[in-house]
Amino acid sequence: MTHLVKALSLDMSKRMANAAEAKAFEKNIKIVIAIMDNHGNLKYYRRMDGNNFISVQMAQLKALTSASMPLSTKDLALRNETLPNSPYLAVPGIVLLEGGLPIITKDGQHIGSIGISGATPALDGECAQAALEAIDVDL
Repeated sequence: MTHLVKALSLDMSKRMANAAEAKAFEKNIKIVIAIMDNHGNLKYYRRMDGNNFISVQMAQLKALTSASMPLSTKDLALRNETLPNSPYLAVPGIVLLEGGLPIITKDGQHIGSIGISGATPALDGECAQAALEAIDVDL
């Protein structure tokens, strides 16, 4: 039996970015969107006008965190709080703020991640979730 390996396409990435940006417009916020494949390679990037340098870095780090481990950055932060000495804080490049989500197919394949930054962590998370919902039919 052959197992079909799925991949994150450029079209899917663009639809995700469009949905995240639409949510940002709805919330009147300005965000940075970084979408990576499951190996942590940047697949698509968009920066809305009017945000700052740290958001550029944070969006990519949130995406990289969820590309490295198929967990949301919010869930990883919650896990970190339950462990002695908060070990994830010592891992370079790991971000424990909401706004990073893994992209997982319906059959459980981790094909990539999205990281959003520019607003509060909760609003970043809403934009990231909107992005995932835009490609749900493809997963």
